[in-house]
Amino acid sequence: MKKNFKSLLLCSFFLFSFISVKHPLTGKWTVYNSDGTSIGEYVEFHDDDTYNVYLTNGEIGERGYYKLKHNIFSIKNAVARACGENYWGKYRLDFHGKDSIHFTLIEDSCANRRYDIVGVNPGLRRMKTQ
Repeated sequence: MKKNFKSLLLCSFFLFSFISVKHPLTGKWTVYNSDGTSIGEYVEFHDDDTYNVYLTNGEIGERGYYKLKHNIFSIKNAVARACGENYWGKYRLDFHGKDSIHFTLIEDSCANRRYDIVGVNPGLRRMKTQ
């Protein structure tokens, strides 16, 4: 009995050490200033793999499509003139807890999108809901 318990415990340890904790990306995320205040713009990721970027005045400034597989985040703007027809940019997405994410460029030839995502953006934090 003691041997079976040790085997079960060891097996459970190995199983859970290889399973990553999955945090949902859906919801509202914003960039914060160094003093902890939000810049006022935010991105909302939807369950249907679409996103909207909201400006400080509440208008949609950008929208498009995203995919997240493991930690590879792919993004395509809905408006072709923004980055080209059917062109997807690729980034590595790392969760820091369940409320903070950071992007690292893999490949994206769209300079404006690349600048928005990794140029000045230290990452995103989940917005708290009231």
